[in-house]
Amino acid sequence: METTVIASSSFDCGIGSWDLKTGNEQLRFKQCASPAHGLTAVGEKFLAASQLRNASGSSGSVFFWSWNKPLVEVKSFPVESITALTSNSEGTYIVGGGASGDIFITFQ
Repeated sequence: METTVIASSSFDCGIGSWDLKTGNEQLRFKQCASPAHGLTAVGEKFLAASQLRNASGSSGSVFFWSWNKPLVEVKSFPVESITALTSNSEGTYIVGGGASGDIFITFQ
């Protein structure tokens, strides 16, 4: 069984993924600048990360990557910045906490 560690940053340096046993980097997912608590694994389906708000933008954004592809596959634009993001272990639900304190739930 392979165990993977994933991490993102508030700088646009992508999401890193490393094999826990060897420390070898597996894949670097592109285009990501997420806040603390803004990255989640959505079951075994994909990764999701809320993005830091662009000063010129009026809404937030959440990017989605397949586990085996380094480029963003889907972009979602909620009405406000999402500051925290999580999912249940099956990937059925994605829950985001908005900057205003509102909660957003997506069912897959």
